[in-house]
Amino acid sequence: MSSRLATVATLVAAVVVAVGAGRPMAGPDAQPPLPPRIVPGDSVLRRGWAVRDSVRYSLTMFRDADEIPVGRLEDVWRLDTIAGVPVVVRVQRLQRGTVQLVDTTITDARTLAPRARRSLQQNRRVLLEFSGARVKGSLAPLDAPPVPLDTTLRVAPFDAGNWELLLRALPLEKDFAARFPVYDLDGGLREYRVQVTGRTPVQGEDCHVVVLTLARNRESVVWVSVATGQVVQIETMLGETTMLRQVRVLR
Repeated sequence: MSSRLATVATLVAAVVVAVGAGRPMAGPDAQPPLPPRIVPGDSVLRRGWAVRDSVRYSLTMFRDADEIPVGRLEDVWRLDTIAGVPVVVRVQRLQRGTVQLVDTTITDARTLAPRARRSLQQNRRVLLEFSGARVKGSLAPLDAPPVPLDTTLRVAPFDAGNWELLLRALPLEKDFAARFPVYDLDGGLREYRVQVTGRTPVQGEDCHVVVLTLARNRESVVWVSVATGQVVQIETMLGETTMLRQVRVLR
């Protein structure tokens, strides 16, 4: 799982690239060109994507013939200003039985550069501060003193747990593909990839079908509302016969 709560969403697909006219045909073992890389502040990111929002989801695991309720997720976004800089404050609350996990992030609304993360997870507390390529903070097991963290990455990343914000800012359309660096507390600097494979109606809304790759053999399919940018549904294979489905709850 990535450092985001337990929503576990992720998407991926093969990148299909046409061969330009006049270029020699690639051999059968040639690798396709990489999709463009996007970084915080990239010119491809749309302006005006940041909005107030509140969405609820149900999480269900399907294993063989069994359907197992996992929990419910509340995802709230609000706009704020810190030292004159517009930011998006996002709070996710995952309820699993009597246990509630809370994850709060602050993101620069202009560039999508992460500013801070505060997480209360099942067995630890996470405090992170981002400044370009530098990440500082602490990781604190619930029954032990905090462990300090201070690292400088090769490139300024996005927050691995906030890829949904990036989807809202990207110009999604058929065959759009991109890759982007993220910081994952458990995995360090990593690269995610997205590709739009088509459109289809879900819950009565026209949705982009997006595949996100978090790592080798770790991918999810995400349905994103064309009209609002909301994530409507996520499906993630956790094994050959096990799937986690996250579905928006209509009010």
